[in-house]
Amino acid sequence: MITSGVEPGTIVISENALNASLRKEHRQVVLGQEISRPTILDQVLAQALLMCQNDPNIPAMLGSTLCAEDFYEGQGRLDGAFCDYTEEDKIDYLRRAYNMGCRNIEMESCAFSSLCHRAGVRGAVVCVT
Repeated sequence: MITSGVEPGTIVISENALNASLRKEHRQVVLGQEISRPTILDQVLAQALLMCQNDPNIPAMLGSTLCAEDFYEGQGRLDGAFCDYTEEDKIDYLRRAYNMGCRNIEMESCAFSSLCHRAGVRGAVVCVT
């Protein structure tokens, strides 16, 4: 349940990436066919990065990352050129994401994590709220 969210300036190290449908997958179209690939990040690397943070004035945490497809509607913003949902709809969506462990929103983590996993490369996503 959303209480106060994440304090601005918090470092969020992603345990996983969720797409806009709140699934751990990256969907893309290849030669006209929709492909779904898992968004898997290296948990050992995420823990190691968290252990590197030693400044008590800069909070850091592990959490899921919500990967939006755009800057406005995909992030639940109400100030874009188009907005076909209410503030209540937005809060409901963000609450569901928060309850699934999401602590930040950005736009590349699904593609990045699926690519790293597919290539066998250790990957991590680090964001600042």
